[in-house]
Amino acid sequence: MKRVIITGAAGFVGSNIATAFLDAGWRVYTVDREEAKPELAGLPSGRLQHIAFDCSDLPPLNADLLIHAAAITATPEERGETPEANLRANLDPLFSVMEYAGRQRIARAIFISSAAVFGNSPSMPIAESAPKQPRTVYGLAKSFMEDAVETLRATRQRDFVCVRLGAIYGPNEIARSTRPKLSLVAQMIDAALNHSEIVVQRPRERRQWTYAPDIGRALIALADADVLEHGLFNLAGDERRSNLEVAQEIAALVEGVSVSIDQEEAPGAGSSGVGWLDNSRVRDDIGFSDWTPMSERALDATLQSVRARTANA
Repeated sequence: MKRVIITGAAGFVGSNIATAFLDAGWRVYTVDREEAKPELAGLPSGRLQHIAFDCSDLPPLNADLLIHAAAITATPEERGETPEANLRANLDPLFSVMEYAGRQRIARAIFISSAAVFGNSPSMPIAESAPKQPRTVYGLAKSFMEDAVETLRATRQRDFVCVRLGAIYGPNEIARSTRPKLSLVAQMIDAALNHSEIVVQRPRERRQWTYAPDIGRALIALADADVLEHGLFNLAGDERRSNLEVAQEIAALVEGVSVSIDQEEAPGAGSSGVGWLDNSRVRDDIGFSDWTPMSERALDATLQSVRARTANA
């Protein structure tokens, strides 16, 4: 049985990754400073072991794969610290996990990066080779991560891989100290459930949305590849939706919810939007292209997860 260690597994992305690997029959070690999430409780306990531990000081575990999903997206201001301390909060665990992978002789390690490395990206497809221009401390930390992985992969023959994520939505999303800001989809669902109205800002802005469970399935495909020719992959779905379209689809799922526009865009802004990640490399290299459309089914699963979170609060 193949074994994987997932750091940050009590978080939004990490818990969806853990679920995907359990569904695929792996033995999963979930690592997080917090206790196991309720979403993991109903999964096969014989193959799931949660370790409430800081990923900077992991206990010795034998595994075939390590996924470093732990991250702090909170700004220095939100955490009440300097930019330098905020940067160290992401980089110190990164280097500890890299050393751990070597010490434990883990065959492959995958590190979760972000489109934040591009700052205010243009409204066009962004390939893995595009120049990076981080504009936040978090984006700078992820840029350092990508450079470290690339260098160690090239000069030290480490089987290290980075994957970049863009805008993510799906079940298991909850605010926590390390990630206090929810996705726009979750914010809209909260507004629908609690206020019966979704007020849309920048209605014509278009985003590339990726369903969170797809990330885990894509990582399994990367893990199963015998050899990876590249050390960096964009993991992102195919669809782009305007903020207004997303709000309208959510409103259709909740009775009595209205949609209004808070601020009209300037004339000619219809082509504006958030840049999207080109996913052709992961398709061409390992054949993964099974991205879930932003459908009623996917949005309803997200909605039900938010409802359950609200009920348990």
